[in-house]
Parts: sequence; C-alpha cells; structure tokens
Amino acid sequence: MTMYKPLNSDSLYSNQGNPSILKLLDESDRQILDIGCGVGSNGKLIHELYPFTQVTGVTCSQTEYQRASQQLSHCIYADVERDTFNLNQEFDVLLLCHVLEHLVDPVATIKKLLPYLKVGGKVIIALPNIVNWRERSKLLLGKFEYTDGGIMDKTHLHFYTFHTAPRYLIAPISQLRLESHFASGSFPLGRLRNRLMGEKARQAMDRLVCGWLPNLFSHDILMQAIKLN
Repeated sequence: MTMYKPLNSDSLYSNQGNPSILKLLDESDRQILDIGCGVGSNGKLIHELYPFTQVTGVTCSQTEYQRASQQLSHCIYADVERDTFNLNQEFDVLLLCHVLEHLVDPVATIKKLLPYLKVGGKVIIALPNIVNWRERSKLLLGKFEYTDGGIMDKTHLHFYTFHTAPRYLIAPISQLRLESHFASGSFPLGRLRNRLMGEKARQAMDRLVCGWLPNLFSHDILMQAIKLN
C-alpha cells in the first residue's frame, strides 16, 4: 500500500506493494499515473507482471521522490491537492492506492486528475476498511486511538467502509461509472490457518468470507471506475 505524506516531508513509506490492484490491470494498460506512489512499490509490482507498462508516480515526500525516481519510469515531486502540474499525455490508468483517505478533498482531487485520463480509461482506488473485525473489537473494548500506520493512521482525514466508498468517491463524479467493487482480507484463524489448510484452501476461504461479509472481514476496499467522457 502507498501512503500520502505532507509536502516537503522527509518521510518514507516502503513496502511490497498491493497485489490486489493487479486484478484490475491488463496488458492494454500501458500508461499508469500512480498518485501517492511512495518509493514505487506498486510500480515495481506492475512492471514485474507487465514489463512494457510505463508508471509515472507523484509524491510529496522528497525522500520518496528520490527513491521512486530510480524505480519508476518517471516521478513528479508535488502535492496533488495544492500544486499545479502539467502532464503532456493521457494515461490509461489513474491509480489511487491508499491515498484518498489522507486528502482534504478526495473528490475534488479525482476531478482535478481526470483530464489526464483518456476516455475509457480506468480509475483504480484502494482504501482501508474502517469497520473490519479488528477495529470493531477495539471499539467494543472502548479503544479509539490513532497509530503511526494502518487503518487508524494519524494522518487519515477520511474513513470508509465497503458500502460507503463508492457512494462517497465515485457517485459524486458524473464522468465515472463504477465497474468493479470487491474486498480483500482474511478469515481470523491465526496460526491455525497454516496448520490446518493449504494455501489454495486459505485463499478460497478468504474470498468466500470477503464476498459474504466484506465490511467484517476485509482490510482493503478495491474499486475500478471507467471514465465516460
């Protein structure tokens, strides 16, 4: 997952990327604009699967910019909400992976970026789910505390559930049509999962419970919308 940081920050967010976004891409997605690209972890994942894809990243962390510039096809150092930048091309995909929850006005930001997306292009969004079972259990114990990362990240300005995410982020934008909406997560069996079940069985169980009760079992909300005009 990538995370948005304050402008001029020397912070750095690095991980292995979000494999769930790969389900929403194909070989025709040759030009991708990755907003809040971190050090380029998602771009690296995409390149490994689709070597001919070009990923342009945007980050407002100088430290991330330096790392991502080595990882991605191109990287821009800018605050996507406050800065004006001109991209002399249209992209096949606008990727917003764990960034919208950090912005003051996520819908306005999507609208600002849509001119850089070709008609028929994809908007891919990944968000944390605030009402999964872990967060619910904490609330039942009377705990509501911000953290340095994760769903309760202290830099999160907005919180979403599986059902509210498309209503708050896609529905207000007439140029977009929701095409895909699914959840990623796991059934909480702890270490018993590895002892009692093989990998394919675990994956099948996780898909089943996330499809059945996405708000309870998912930690990630995924959406894909198409630009209509």
